[in-house]
Amino acid sequence: MKQLLLCMLLAAPLTIAAPMQLNMQQLPEHTQFTYRYASMGQAQQLRFAIENKNLTNHFRQFRAFKPVMLQHYLWRDLRAHVAQYPGAKLRKLPPADLLNYQLQTADTTLRQQLNAELAQLTKERTAFYLHQQYYHQLELPWGELVIIPDHQRLMQDSLQDLLPLATAWHDTLVNMPTRQSLAMLTSWIQQIPYQDLSNRAQSSGESFNPPLKLLKENRGDCDSKAVLLAALLRMLLPDVRLAMVYLPEHALLAVQLTPTTDDMSVRIEGRDYLLVDATGPAQLAPGQIAPQYEIYTRNDHFGYQLL
Repeated sequence: MKQLLLCMLLAAPLTIAAPMQLNMQQLPEHTQFTYRYASMGQAQQLRFAIENKNLTNHFRQFRAFKPVMLQHYLWRDLRAHVAQYPGAKLRKLPPADLLNYQLQTADTTLRQQLNAELAQLTKERTAFYLHQQYYHQLELPWGELVIIPDHQRLMQDSLQDLLPLATAWHDTLVNMPTRQSLAMLTSWIQQIPYQDLSNRAQSSGESFNPPLKLLKENRGDCDSKAVLLAALLRMLLPDVRLAMVYLPEHALLAVQLTPTTDDMSVRIEGRDYLLVDATGPAQLAPGQIAPQYEIYTRNDHFGYQLL
């Protein structure tokens, strides 16, 4: 099964802010984060504290997806299922890293029944194992069936841990218009250092950082940054609908705000969504995306996941 390459460093000739300064002070019970950066032509400061136990335990078990492990679990379950039927046997076929097998039985009726049962069991157990590991399958418009991190669950299950950060932002954004609030949040995340995705092709999810890990390591790829932005928007603007948008080699966040004629937007399930690229380092305002991706969004050549 092919893996999805979601991200590449934007090289468009757009405005890049001066490097953001981050000071992390680890205290006995918590870590104090202090960011100093420029946004919208003004010096900005953001301060918040997160408990050390949350930083340590936040999605501690999240790992890069390994297809060979999934095949191992599925093969074990299929063999156990067939073992319930006397006279039926499964024979593993090469290659070893793919789920190829031959069902052996002299009973034609049983063979048809078991083939249908094994197909359904494979589908159900695949979904179960992926769910356990915070992954899911996504079929993309260009014909790929990919396994990627379940960004919706990763976002939702991060909200409690991100509450101190959302509270700090609330004090800044409380009287600000929605569009300006979105621009402020996006600008900050864009200035967090970008993480290269050189290993994404070999192992899906290897470069994904859940939100607190992104903050702790001070780096993230395009979908890691999009999930962090989505989590903050979910807490600060809970009535705004969100979606992840997947393009060849990139990922964006889609926000259901009314686009202007100059904005890049997409239509998802009958609703217009404003496109937001939090990747950085280019300071792209909400509604702006790099030119190389416009061909995909203009032609509805993208996958998505509602958040």
